[in-house]
Amino acid sequence: TLSYLSQVYMVTVDEVADLNHLSNPDLIFPGQELLFPGPDDAVVTADGGGTYTVQPGDTLGTIAAAQKVTPGALAAANGIENWDVIVTGARLNIPGVPGEQVVAEVEPENHFTPLAFPPQPYDPDVEAIIEEFSYAYGVDPRLVKALATVESGWHQYALSWAGAQGVMQIMPGTALWLEQDVFGYEMYEDVSAYDNIKMGVKYLAILLDATGGNVHDTVASYYQGLSPTQQGVFYPDTEDYVQMILSVRDAYF
Repeated sequence: TLSYLSQVYMVTVDEVADLNHLSNPDLIFPGQELLFPGPDDAVVTADGGGTYTVQPGDTLGTIAAAQKVTPGALAAANGIENWDVIVTGARLNIPGVPGEQVVAEVEPENHFTPLAFPPQPYDPDVEAIIEEFSYAYGVDPRLVKALATVESGWHQYALSWAGAQGVMQIMPGTALWLEQDVFGYEMYEDVSAYDNIKMGVKYLAILLDATGGNVHDTVASYYQGLSPTQQGVFYPDTEDYVQMILSVRDAYF
């Protein structure tokens, strides 16, 4: 999150948002390059005995990047075998050498780094599930892959600050509605990637139908809700989100 990264670099959220032209500080993406204000070099010292408490929305990769260690080293220091599974509230040991200094180059404040694409995840099992339900419900699989890429990086145990869960980042209220009114049976979107993707793709199909097949409005509705979209209301961060999703979709073949 931007608030956590701001603490790491000892600056305010507003300073980082202004420097990077972020209209919504709550909306940052995996793979995005951010600039941090400060002196020519920002120095972070690893004390070799540090710890970090896992926050909602954290992944092993984002924690490792913020702590200036590799994901492999972080996993090894904590006995983590499955990099996709970290538990909110868990305390992780941060490996390092006493006195070691890690230097992060800081660009001049008048320089702007364009938004970078999030990396395309590689998980044949998740991809197979996405394609299965995309074809079953008549949704472009590239759109689903893009949405899952931006939302979670295809990580089933991703959890947002708002409580959205899984590969497709299903909100609890949406999950309950899909269970009761659409599928008619209990699903396990919090632990099952299969159920989570099934729910997410079905929800996309419903939104596509409700928006008359308009992909822009469908993606906007997935992010901000169907009601404001139908009223013609699109928030600035919604437009940023839609453009990111569509750009990532176009990168998939």
